[in-house]
Amino acid sequence: MRLLLVRHGETDWNAAGRIQGATDTPLNARGREQALALAGKLRYERPARLCTSPLRRAVETAEIIGAELGLAPERLDALREISFGAWEGCSWEEIQRRWPGDFAWCEGDRLNRAPPGGESYAQLMERALPAVEALRREPGGTAVAVCHSAVIRAVLCALRGWTIGEGYERLRIKNSSVTELADLSGEKGG
Repeated sequence: MRLLLVRHGETDWNAAGRIQGATDTPLNARGREQALALAGKLRYERPARLCTSPLRRAVETAEIIGAELGLAPERLDALREISFGAWEGCSWEEIQRRWPGDFAWCEGDRLNRAPPGGESYAQLMERALPAVEALRREPGGTAVAVCHSAVIRAVLCALRGWTIGEGYERLRIKNSSVTELADLSGEKGG
């Protein structure tokens, strides 16, 4: 199956440059507009399935898309965003100022180290990759999965053989962006 990974629409925290992680923030007005515009673009893809992270910003995005396309969103816990623990609600600059040692330690091994009370990218990949691969193995058609930037980054890094650090350098995953993954019988990519 062809899989389109969609990042949720904008939230107030996105607009302010604050890390959301597992914090359950809603879409803002711009995010709802982005989701509606995205639904118009996805109409031409004729998706057969619509999945979503259980976090409110993703669910709201999926519900707007689903209402326009006549699809009921299915919640998949494996697609929820990585937890940044104590760092949630802060900007990256604030994190570096308040937790310089923890930040440097995590930066030393982005795959295996987690913020205080948070989750590592390895833990994220352990739950998200099997779910994404299962969707890609389904026969025929197109599926849309509404999720988050870290989920998309982790999947692309795994498929492309990149480190998480390379993913941060090479990828800019904007709100309401679409990343295509071909089915497993075809070429892998994004």
